[in-house]
Amino acid sequence: MKIVADANLYDIQRAFEGTGELVLVPGRQLDREHLKGAEALLVRSVTQVDAELLKTSNVRFVGTFTSGADHIDNTYLASRDITFVDAKGSNANAVVDYCFAALAYCITKKSLSLEDCKIGIIGGGNVGGLFAEKLRRLNVDVRICDPLLQRAATASSLEKYCSMDAVGQCDVVSLHVPLTMENDYPTYGLIDAAFLATLPHSATLINTCRGSVVDEAALLKLLIKRPDLTCIVDVWENEPIPNSSLVKKVDIATPHIAGYSVEAKRRAITHVLGRFRKEFDLPGQEEPTYEDSKALKVTNILKDDPWATVLKLFPLCNFSKKFKMSYAHENRADVFDRFRQNMVTRREFNKMKLPYTNLAETQRSILEALDMEFY
Repeated sequence: MKIVADANLYDIQRAFEGTGELVLVPGRQLDREHLKGAEALLVRSVTQVDAELLKTSNVRFVGTFTSGADHIDNTYLASRDITFVDAKGSNANAVVDYCFAALAYCITKKSLSLEDCKIGIIGGGNVGGLFAEKLRRLNVDVRICDPLLQRAATASSLEKYCSMDAVGQCDVVSLHVPLTMENDYPTYGLIDAAFLATLPHSATLINTCRGSVVDEAALLKLLIKRPDLTCIVDVWENEPIPNSSLVKKVDIATPHIAGYSVEAKRRAITHVLGRFRKEFDLPGQEEPTYEDSKALKVTNILKDDPWATVLKLFPLCNFSKKFKMSYAHENRADVFDRFRQNMVTRREFNKMKLPYTNLAETQRSILEALDMEFY
């Protein structure tokens, strides 16, 4: 069996060893010619999987190692009876870590007070739901807008959902929706000029879902008028060449790295591999094992302020500065992809062990809420 896979998929050769003839192709270059004779296709979000790619192939299994699936034409796959598997939820913890690093930036650099602020989350699924859960451990006032979940909610849980208007009045708004255009609640351009205009003074907007959820032209126009706003953006329209003016203007700019971590990649590959074996009736085997799967012991990094510690462990400001500088002077698409590849070794907070000494109980409680451990 021939399997065509994105050459940049984490540990793809070792994980799929013995399952068939594995052909590796850079995801942005993958085309119909590569799929001749293939029965399975394994991709990331950089590959558009639709009729144009598949119509002359015999592919009957498509797996994406991403949570978002807007690069997949599910209607076409269903019409061809092609099995589709995504890795939804595998990167949720990684994205939530990024969001807490974003909050740490606002707390240490922008005078945000978690105790006094309201945080609005648009999209309460795997990522948004986990973010809300951890925020509530810190006694933060959280508002969630998710019409799909609200429609399915029981009477006892309805109170945790609110309207877009209510979220728009929060001090921090964080976006966690899939990119959709044709369902009951399309999210393409959801954050438009009208919504952006409602953001209160000194509000913060965080986008870690998909670039096209935000009207980028309207956002850029607003940021020029309102320097009081803080904007942290990890996802962009037209990746890997986003709007350079917007990259320069936002406070924090990163190239779609929020979901990139060792643990997220391993969860994704384990899930897709399991479904792949089931689809092709392959004998069960042990899942890939990793020598470095234990928690990473961190030394000499704690600061008096736990949020400064968070920024040391996840140096979001440094990442943004490096990305903006490289993006301004080098090949933009190469910078975007190279930066992402270098982030695959990132460890999540729940895989970090910090020294217990010299920390007040209140400091430890904040870091513990983010699932860090101590030794």
